[in-house]
Amino acid sequence: MKKTSIRSTGLRAAAAVALFAASAGCAGQAAGGSTEKNTVILTNWFAQAEQGGYWQAMAEQPAKGDGVTLNVKQGGPGIQTIPQVAAGQAAFGVANADEVLVARKNGLPIVAVAAGFDTNLQCMMFHKAAGIKTFKDLNGHTVARVPSPYWDFLKHNFGLNRVKEINLNGSLADYKRQPGFVQQCFVTSEPYTAQKEGVKDFAMLSVAKDGGYNPYGNLLFTTERVIKENPDLVKKVVAASVQGWKNFSVDPGKAKAAVQKANPDTVPEAFDFGAATIKEGGYLGAEPGSMTDERWKTLRDQLGSFGAVPKDFDYGKAFTTKYLPNG
Repeated sequence: MKKTSIRSTGLRAAAAVALFAASAGCAGQAAGGSTEKNTVILTNWFAQAEQGGYWQAMAEQPAKGDGVTLNVKQGGPGIQTIPQVAAGQAAFGVANADEVLVARKNGLPIVAVAAGFDTNLQCMMFHKAAGIKTFKDLNGHTVARVPSPYWDFLKHNFGLNRVKEINLNGSLADYKRQPGFVQQCFVTSEPYTAQKEGVKDFAMLSVAKDGGYNPYGNLLFTTERVIKENPDLVKKVVAASVQGWKNFSVDPGKAKAAVQKANPDTVPEAFDFGAATIKEGGYLGAEPGSMTDERWKTLRDQLGSFGAVPKDFDYGKAFTTKYLPNG
């Protein structure tokens, strides 16, 4: 299953801002494409275990007693989550923290309200025989990746000026044929596929743990408008999502059923592998949903080091912890 950590959400800012402006005057619903009874969370890819907390929250509806019904919508290749949320087509969306900062730099008024993964899932996979020990060792290799801030950081930070970059196609075919081939992956996904396809010398480097680049992954975001016009809705949706992630960690069965319904192509065993990896690896952190100013400042500084955002960019407006259950 093809997964990418970064999509071109912030790169069509001008069109998205225009669409946002056109939609901002629409009446008949609460701000941001939701009513008090039916609130949409738009995910950043097809339904999968990596979005499990949101699907768990939809299955369990912990905010229904407070008048809020969550309606999670899966994304896909044609979904630009950040511009669509900014345009009011959904009240909430799922994205990575670096996407949020780049989008705000490009003028989109979005705000992260709860973390998803405390440790980002992005990795680079290769054959053990390639002799790769650190990210510096990617020099001289062909790397299949999606153009994205994480990859720009790796290139800048590790001096990757002798890499042949190609676009990721979502298949392991090239990886299996070429001993020196390197391919981006998620720790929750491609290891399962590699094992099923008989790859015995599979190895990975974690972008977060080995590369030092760790944006919050699959976080929940909304718009400044939704926060201003319906802060109570934001608080309820955040609480429901955080509870969804906590319950997913205990028993992901309801999320699995919801994912399989939304995405019939889901391989049940692949979902189980992803859910188990998330739990066993502690990828949600000690307190699901929590965010710190220090982490956001570090991310701003890293993005600023290669020009993705200005070095003095005001990262503080890109997130708020006000609506988290722990405050």
